[in-house]
Amino acid sequence: MNIDRPVYLIDSYQLENVLAKLLDKKFDELIEKINKEEIIYTRDQASTILGVRPNTVSSYISKGILRNKGLARKVLISSKDIDRLLNKNKSTFKIVA
Repeated sequence: MNIDRPVYLIDSYQLENVLAKLLDKKFDELIEKINKEEIIYTRDQASTILGVRPNTVSSYISKGILRNKGLARKVLISSKDIDRLLNKNKSTFKIVA
């Protein structure tokens, strides 16, 4: 399958600027994630945020997709794990022109 893609000509200075801006943006996003306060949700709250049923959240935990921070039978999920899962699902889509 042959896909035609546009070709851009840029010099090394322009490439350096583009890469610097991209890295700055990614570093800012990373710092924001690190500094973000962690919130702990119950299984029902996590299911509402993810838009799935509570049993699906339990399934995600058993498959290792989410981590249970609770003890014994209490299911507690970190907001950071939920964010990671939501961001992972966003990045799986490919744009095909």
